[in-house]
Amino acid sequence: MVAYRPTATARVAKDMPRTDITVTPDETLTGGRCLVGSEPVRHCMLWAQRAQRRAQAAWNARMAPALAQLNGPVMHSTRDEAPGLLASVAHQLEAHHAPALCPVPHALSTAVWVPLAMHERAAHQAATAAQEPLEQVPAHRQTAGDEPEKRGPGRPPKAPVSLEPAQQALEAARRAHERRAPPRAQGATRIRGIGHDDHCVDLERGVRRNGQRIAADIQAHIEQVRAIAQHEGLSQSCVERREKAERVVPKMQATIEFVSGYVTNGVSLLPTIQRA
Repeated sequence: MVAYRPTATARVAKDMPRTDITVTPDETLTGGRCLVGSEPVRHCMLWAQRAQRRAQAAWNARMAPALAQLNGPVMHSTRDEAPGLLASVAHQLEAHHAPALCPVPHALSTAVWVPLAMHERAAHQAATAAQEPLEQVPAHRQTAGDEPEKRGPGRPPKAPVSLEPAQQALEAARRAHERRAPPRAQGATRIRGIGHDDHCVDLERGVRRNGQRIAADIQAHIEQVRAIAQHEGLSQSCVERREKAERVVPKMQATIEFVSGYVTNGVSLLPTIQRA
């Protein structure tokens, strides 16, 4: 199989029509670090080689031989924001890099939704713990037949058990739990909205959306997530992870504009009869 791959790649590339190429480089760690790259349109693996590092030079050394066999330039790459990979795409391939969508909602989930879910879970546990004292109070405080409880000579009667403090603690715990649920749900809705709005076409109306509008919609979701995080007083590390995700938004806008321009240019080159 190892010997077959480069032979098959050369054979297939020979008959390949000239075309612009998209690559999806990635790193796997199963059995050691391995730098891989695939061509998503044709679902084919371009390279898969072990590496000690994932610096720019390592990516260049593995990309160049594999891509040299293909009939066409790399015009587009999409993956994570690893510095070595970004430098290789920009300088070696001279291609546009599109940030993957998944890391943004994932980073926001880690930064905001997970802490909110933990707070809600802790509030639920506190409410459950506050319920226990009430459940331990005997249902009947008198002996059978509703007769007063017998007591020995000289023993004062037992004071009636007051449930008011326990009841107040339970109500406070329930209110705290009820307050925690809406922010978590709102955060989850906003994070899902990022994936919904990161499209060139409005999924409900079927009309085109430009990069500026998409970036504004995504930024609106992130600002709402930021407001929730600030209101809930999340830690500084959560804030930093949220800011890291927010820095990708301008690149997402640039990608939509790049794709839109690429498609527009391609359509303009088609014969008039094909466009009609």
